[in-house]
Amino acid sequence: MKKLFPFIATLLIVLSVGCSYDDSDLTNRMDKLEEEQKQLEEALADVQTLLEAYANRLTITSIEESAEGYTIHFSDNSSISIRHGKNGENGKNGEDGKDGENGKNGEDGKDGKDGKDGETLIESITIGTEDVTFVLTSGQTVIIPLEGYYDQQNAPINFLDNDTKVLCVLAWDTNGDQQLSYKEAAAVSDIGTTFSGHDIKAFREFKYFTGVSAIGADAFYGCDLLIAITLPQSIKTIGNEAFRNCSALTEIALPEGLESIGERAFQNCTSLKQIEIPASVQALPTYLFYSCEALTDVVLHEGLKAVGERTFQSCYALKEIAIPNTVATIGTYAFYFCKALETITLPAGLTTIANSTFYNCESLKNIELPASVVTLDDYAFRNCTALAEIVLPDGLNTIGDYSFKNCTSLTSITIPKSVKEIGGWAFEDCSGLVNVWCPAVEPPLLGPDGFDYNGTNRTIYVPTESVGAYKSAPVWSDYELAIVGHQF
Repeated sequence: MKKLFPFIATLLIVLSVGCSYDDSDLTNRMDKLEEEQKQLEEALADVQTLLEAYANRLTITSIEESAEGYTIHFSDNSSISIRHGKNGENGKNGEDGKDGENGKNGEDGKDGKDGKDGETLIESITIGTEDVTFVLTSGQTVIIPLEGYYDQQNAPINFLDNDTKVLCVLAWDTNGDQQLSYKEAAAVSDIGTTFSGHDIKAFREFKYFTGVSAIGADAFYGCDLLIAITLPQSIKTIGNEAFRNCSALTEIALPEGLESIGERAFQNCTSLKQIEIPASVQALPTYLFYSCEALTDVVLHEGLKAVGERTFQSCYALKEIAIPNTVATIGTYAFYFCKALETITLPAGLTTIANSTFYNCESLKNIELPASVVTLDDYAFRNCTALAEIVLPDGLNTIGDYSFKNCTSLTSITIPKSVKEIGGWAFEDCSGLVNVWCPAVEPPLLGPDGFDYNGTNRTIYVPTESVGAYKSAPVWSDYELAIVGHQF
């Protein structure tokens, strides 16, 4: 082993010397790649600015040309820089083949091919007397007018989605130029069901249809590829099922001045995450956002008066919502199966928690009921398994059937003196409920199985002077052993 060590050491030294290399070429290549990446990002940003300038109907105020390319300034003080593409280097000639020993002469090497032109995101720029035409490498043509030459009415609209453009041209191109101008778009008063069921992906240009005041029933029904749409500010009404089953829709802004929205207008818009209802809308109709499974952000304004039946049913991702104080009624099943709902602010004047309003809201931990509430209807909080705390208002009159059934986290409940009736199965299967406080001197009517399957040793506290009355009252007598007196 001692004799092998010098040999191994010598071998390692030789290998280390033999493996040494100059990494400058690799560094240069890395630097070149980083520079190309930076230029590509800048080019992408400039193309985005160009498209936004077109969409916003800007004009070109000046053009600066240099050896490197163009700098173009727009009327909103934004600008872009467009570089000329560089020609690739010519390929080198191949070397002559060497003579073989006593053999045939080697063939001449072939000429290398010319290098390709450097790539750019803009294929060409044509500067005219009235406008500048840009042709992108994607094939899209963008025409921006020079300052002083903008013809808003007759200029063609640049559609982001060709399928949308085709439908619009087929329906409303009045001069036959295979384009839709701003003037032609503004002249449209009714879009009917032109787009219903079609595979359009975007319709931001809808904002130029300023003569449309109503989106009719089924207008975009089943446009399941539609991602974004911009509504005209002229819209006053949205019809029944107008956007139903637009399952890819993620971007829509309702215009200020909107007055009414039809039933099921956004039902099954399963990708919609946020919506703001303008203050001018007074009612949310039935099934409006039914099964909008991704909806997390809902903004409602003062002026809203009613939330309809099943409006937010099965909005699985909705965690919180504030209902304005102007709302007087919330319909049945309004938040049914909003399984992520944790926080809700109810309006101060609300009088009824309607049938199944919060049924299956399994994440709702606590809720503050307004003092104005007089009725908890059937199934109001059924299966709210996380509900640990709720204070029933002093003016409450009725607790409906099954209203708190299977609220397994509820440990204590106080029944206000004002309550005259507790429905059947109202607190059945509240397996954590151990303390029930009933301060009313006269036992309220109690439906069948009202307190069945509560927590072990559940106690019902009643006024000391009323113990006998409770123990002998219909259904209350079923819980005779749990009833004890208490000084309230």
